[in-house]
Amino acid sequence: MRDGTVLRADVWLPAGAGPWPVLLQRTPYRKEDVFGTQYIAALEFRAALRRGYAVVVQDTRGRYASDGNFDPFHHEQDDGHDTIAWLRKQPFCNGSVAMFGASYVGATQVLALLGSPEGLVATAPNLTTARHGETWLYRGGAIELGFLLLWIIEALGPVDLERRIGDMPPEYAERARALLSRFFADPTSAFRRLPVIDEDLALIAPYVEEWFDNARAEAAADDHSRLDEIARSKAACLVIGGWNDLFIDGSIELFETVRSRWSTRAEVPDRLVIGPWSHGNPTDWQGDGWHGYGALAVPLFEEQLAFFDAAFAGKPPGSPMVRYFRTGSNSWHAAPDWPLPGTQKTELFLGEGGGLAETVQSEAWHQSYGSNPRDPVPTVGGASFLPGLLLGRNSGPKDQAAVESRDDVLTFTSSPLEEPLEVTGLVEAALWIHSSAPTCDWAVRLCEVGFGGKSVGLLDGIVRWRRSEPEGTGGPEEAKVRLGHVGHLFAKGSRIRIQVASSNFPRYDRNPQSGTPSSRANESDFQVAQQTVFGGVEHPSRIVLPVVPEAFPSAPVFNALGEDNSIT
Repeated sequence: MRDGTVLRADVWLPAGAGPWPVLLQRTPYRKEDVFGTQYIAALEFRAALRRGYAVVVQDTRGRYASDGNFDPFHHEQDDGHDTIAWLRKQPFCNGSVAMFGASYVGATQVLALLGSPEGLVATAPNLTTARHGETWLYRGGAIELGFLLLWIIEALGPVDLERRIGDMPPEYAERARALLSRFFADPTSAFRRLPVIDEDLALIAPYVEEWFDNARAEAAADDHSRLDEIARSKAACLVIGGWNDLFIDGSIELFETVRSRWSTRAEVPDRLVIGPWSHGNPTDWQGDGWHGYGALAVPLFEEQLAFFDAAFAGKPPGSPMVRYFRTGSNSWHAAPDWPLPGTQKTELFLGEGGGLAETVQSEAWHQSYGSNPRDPVPTVGGASFLPGLLLGRNSGPKDQAAVESRDDVLTFTSSPLEEPLEVTGLVEAALWIHSSAPTCDWAVRLCEVGFGGKSVGLLDGIVRWRRSEPEGTGGPEEAKVRLGHVGHLFAKGSRIRIQVASSNFPRYDRNPQSGTPSSRANESDFQVAQQTVFGGVEHPSRIVLPVVPEAFPSAPVFNALGEDNSIT
């Protein structure tokens, strides 16, 4: 690298003389690990080699075989550029490079896009995000507690700690190892630990001071500088996302950013594929629901190779611009653009007595509940990263009976639908609220209630809110909650339900509701708050659904391998 640090890679070359275009993966998860480098990355190396591609898999700085110190995100732009420049000088490389991989390996691609390095022709970021504040570390001002702690416990901490342990005093090393061992055996002890960060956690992961910063969390949503830089890049992007992946909003934001570079659809070399998948679990079973064999029907390794073929040839791919799996019908669909053309924003208004309707109630009403951070509303399903990651047991569609039985959760339910209703795109809520706390959270979940009355969660979001007027002055204020993206067909006769609460733990950190920063709070800082939601003409609390009036056609999902291993 430019500072003299040596990074090490495995180089896989096809038969023949070359030179070849190179497919590059930069990973912090060990370059020899087949599960991470091939399965989760959705690319089979032997198929790529037979296709005439060299494959290079590199350990990122400070990880496994590579030298230096790992500092998440901070070195990936320069190291990515230096690696591409090195590859272009090698006799096996024809000067063209594409990148692939999932999660943080997708982040190394996004960061390499910045500055448009010479020779980077295409990227295939999979289950990842464009920004690494909002949509990665934070959501609506709240901190992605469950994800960040489990990322440290499962993936980052063990390797980082062992590399640094020799530089610690023995008593510090013993404390750090004991804490990591306890977290590994019982992750829930990490979630409930107060304060969230201290010097012991910093021994395991020095970057937690930066990550668990409440001021940064609240400012992150308005920081679009990374998106502006990506929009100046030149490489074609195949963005692969999952509806139940915690990074789905960032994946779609990334696609929308690269798509905006082109004025006409015919010019666009970028593609978007969204399956029902969750993080680490790109399979047919998500949460409580089986999505059928069709959930696996898109052979992503073929999709990527066909995409790279087109990019290296300087042509748009032959596939539809957008392909998405629609839950409810469990079917794949193709669309010419994103957001889906013809999408209509439909408002459903919260009503007194728990109704949800297309017309706002004329008379004013309000409902209240108490929010206690010592007894937060538990995370049940959704785009979480909770233990059981690789089986997806705690993410995706889950029965909400336990959540909805609590007295600190409000529910609002529509009448049975007279016809099926497709909701695909960004879901948002606007609540008129009041809180006795100076700051609190508003958490909203979208559910489908089936014929038997079972409520299944589909999507949830949160916003960390601050009162704009001193307590006792002013009236209700509007809090806007971004739930994120969904692709679902509500069945005829089913009902749409909205949950409103003030916590979703441990996916998100607990708001102490006292004004004390959440990452530094002890239990003595927790305060019970009285929460009120208002409705009626003057305060029309509502959910905004992206309704697709006509279903897009079924998508072609299979490519056939020819006898010469080409894709037809």
